[in-house]
Amino acid sequence: MKPAGKLRDLFSQSLALRWVLYVTTAAGLGIALLLGVAYNEMDYQVDAQGSTVRALARAKTAEQIDAEIELAEYRLSTHFQYLERVLLGVAALRSTVGAVQHFNDVMISADVGQRLVKSGFSGAIVLDTQLRVVGSDRTGAELVMANEALKMHDLYETLGNFLHDSSPAQPKVFRSIGPLDASHAAILLAPMQDQYGGVFAAPVFDDFGEPIALIVAFRVMQRREPSLTEFAGITKSKIALLLEGRPISVAGTDIDNLVFATEAVDGLLAVPELNASARCKSSFRALALCVMHDDADIERLSGEIMSIGREQFARTKKTLTLIGGISVLVIMLLLIFLVRRLTRPLSEITQSIDMVARGEWRVEVKHTARLDEIGKIARAISAMQLSLAERDRMRQEMVRIDAINQRRFVLDGAVARFEDGMAVVMKNISGTVHALALSNEALDEAARQADLQAETIRNTSVATASRTTLASRTTSELSRTMRAIGDRVRATGTVVHQSEAHARAAEAKLGEVSDVTHEVQDAIAALQGFVADLGHMGLRAAMEAVSVGEAGRSFSPIAQDVNALSVKAAEATEIIARELGRLNRIAEGASEEIGEVKDVLGNALRETREISVAVEEQDAATREISETLGSSAGALMELAGAVDQLRLSMASAHDASAEFVLTARRIAEDAKSIDGSIRTFVRDVVA
Repeated sequence: MKPAGKLRDLFSQSLALRWVLYVTTAAGLGIALLLGVAYNEMDYQVDAQGSTVRALARAKTAEQIDAEIELAEYRLSTHFQYLERVLLGVAALRSTVGAVQHFNDVMISADVGQRLVKSGFSGAIVLDTQLRVVGSDRTGAELVMANEALKMHDLYETLGNFLHDSSPAQPKVFRSIGPLDASHAAILLAPMQDQYGGVFAAPVFDDFGEPIALIVAFRVMQRREPSLTEFAGITKSKIALLLEGRPISVAGTDIDNLVFATEAVDGLLAVPELNASARCKSSFRALALCVMHDDADIERLSGEIMSIGREQFARTKKTLTLIGGISVLVIMLLLIFLVRRLTRPLSEITQSIDMVARGEWRVEVKHTARLDEIGKIARAISAMQLSLAERDRMRQEMVRIDAINQRRFVLDGAVARFEDGMAVVMKNISGTVHALALSNEALDEAARQADLQAETIRNTSVATASRTTLASRTTSELSRTMRAIGDRVRATGTVVHQSEAHARAAEAKLGEVSDVTHEVQDAIAALQGFVADLGHMGLRAAMEAVSVGEAGRSFSPIAQDVNALSVKAAEATEIIARELGRLNRIAEGASEEIGEVKDVLGNALRETREISVAVEEQDAATREISETLGSSAGALMELAGAVDQLRLSMASAHDASAEFVLTARRIAEDAKSIDGSIRTFVRDVVA
């Protein structure tokens, strides 16, 4: 079967499966539609928020530009503070004091002016206590013209007051930041027109702490200001210093004229020439500090924010899709649970209907107590069950009555045939019973003969058993006697082995006696040699004593030989005594071993006597067994005669049994005939 056909069959067989699939499909389509609408709305919101994101990016750019303006202004202030410290340092130098005290314009130019120029200043002049110009950063300058220009400028009174208030305990620097015009150019002896910069002044004190001069230095803002150029390179921005709308210093770009469009709502100024947006802030006197960022940076920031939003939208989309899938799965599981609970009563009611349809009227129909539609169905099925049961009972009753009426006619004929057959059977059974009575009498006679023969056999068996028991007891005593003889024989063997060991020990002792005898003989032979040598030595000593006289007798060599031989004789005597003692000990050991052999042989003699007694007892037991076996043979002959008589009785009983079996077969045939008649009768009744 194809998968599609199997699926259709499965759908048609399960209502619960159809409900689950239909509801799950509907819920899945609803969730998918809801998610589609949500995704479309989110896409629209993301696209609609593009302008908001751009405005946010411009606002972030404006905040960044404000921060950079603050940093750029701080850099300028830091640079001016650096120039002040340099000016104070130069004013405190001994070379500066000496050049001022001598009013030497060459020394002032070299020690003051050039040093300040090298430190970052654009130029400098030196004033005495009367505010007269006494030197500058270059020689040959028109100092008189500078004096006249200073007297006509506002700086004259300001610098005078500053010099009057100066103190060596707390040295200060005068600073004036602003535009520099032609009057400043005449005073400072520098060619400048419509520029911007700062004028700084620091007093010079002598050794007594009295002010003796005033150094006035100036710094003109350059077209490419180094500190701003470095800052622009770090921040990747463009910086411009505007004086009355005119750029006097530019960093990060090269433009002579800046034109700003109308300020937007977010405070950014468009710069069409640079495709940038800018913000300007008033900084120092009559000076505006502007920082510009490319519009591409704003677009990039907007794109980054949009990309973050789209990534968030993608993650939200994945999350919603996952939640939708989980929701569909939960709905399916919940539907399976609920449908199983809803369809279980229907399944049980369906099973009850099947059983009722098969005729099982006693089956219980469940859920009849429920008040909903399932309860109504169950109660209707229960009522149908009762009505069908009553109808089936009435139908069975009618069939039963009809069967009884049909069988009654058949039963009458069967009863008549059964009575005829029983009369014949009873006649046959009467003859069979008479034959059984005759067979029973014959069996009784054979049984009495068998009882007599059995009694004779029992008595004979008892006598034979008693004799056999006696023979068995005698045999047991004979076995014990044989075991005792075996034990005695083993004990005798042990005694013989012991006597053999003692004999070997005595033989060893006798060998030692022989060795000692040989050693004593050798010692005696050596002693005899010593005695012979001693005799010869004595004879020679006597002859020497006669020849040398009485005075040299004790010192003759013969006497020494005799003494030596006497020592050897004493040693031989000791050896003989020691060997004789050893011989005595060996003889005692041999005597002990011989005594042991004697005792062992006495034990062997006693064991042999006990064996003789046991053999005599065995002979007596053997004679008793022979007599008992003879008696048993006679009893067995009597038993054989009784068995022959029993065989004859059993033959007669066999004949009676055969006749009884024939009679029993006739009874069995009659019983089969009766059984056939009864079966025929039953079949007729059943039919």
